[in-house]
Amino acid sequence: YFVKYDDYETLQPQIPTQLYISRYAESQADAPRIPKVIHHFEGDQGTGYFVMEYIKLSDPSPSDLPERTAEALKWLSGVPAPSEHVMGPLGPGHIRHRFFKDNMAPLLFSSIKALELYIDKVRPYLYFLKHPPSADIFSSEPLIFMQSDMDPSNFGVDNGGNTVLLDFGDIGLLPASFAISTMSLDDTFTAVAKFLGWSGSSNLASITVISHCLWLASDPCLGASTCT
Repeated sequence: YFVKYDDYETLQPQIPTQLYISRYAESQADAPRIPKVIHHFEGDQGTGYFVMEYIKLSDPSPSDLPERTAEALKWLSGVPAPSEHVMGPLGPGHIRHRFFKDNMAPLLFSSIKALELYIDKVRPYLYFLKHPPSADIFSSEPLIFMQSDMDPSNFGVDNGGNTVLLDFGDIGLLPASFAISTMSLDDTFTAVAKFLGWSGSSNLASITVISHCLWLASDPCLGASTCT
């Protein structure tokens, strides 16, 4: 087994996400291998323990790992969301993505509209733009499951030749342009983005500027206590 431990509140968003996606993967022939959830519990002093299947990876990784990573991300983006879920991780917790200051949304968003209302608070600071972002920047985009942490250690190949998708701490349901933004931040993933058809987005320039403003803000909540 592999045991991950951290503050229980930190682990809570990940556990239902990994449980849901791993169960869905079991019914899909083209799915990457995902560690099965065995058990999770809260121990002393708020420490959480997350027990999952241990998967031994090939070392070194095969030369086609970038292509395998792209296929895994493509599959992940097609996983249907639970009917009752709107966005973010499936467990209770904030969205994790480099779009937000310190890589985490400061608020919980109940809908795409709520996220857009939050972003709209940045608009007064974009007066210098000839074409500022529209108020409904994400309304026409699909929501997809995506991996916000593209560290190479989150992907691998097991000894049976199966592509493995690891670390669900930063996986959540987000607008497609968030995935494109993640790929654009590192030249390493340019080929992956092109393979997926994620190498461009009409929103990419806008969310890059908005993200820059959010990282500069002294108050990441932008004066809001909630966005509903």
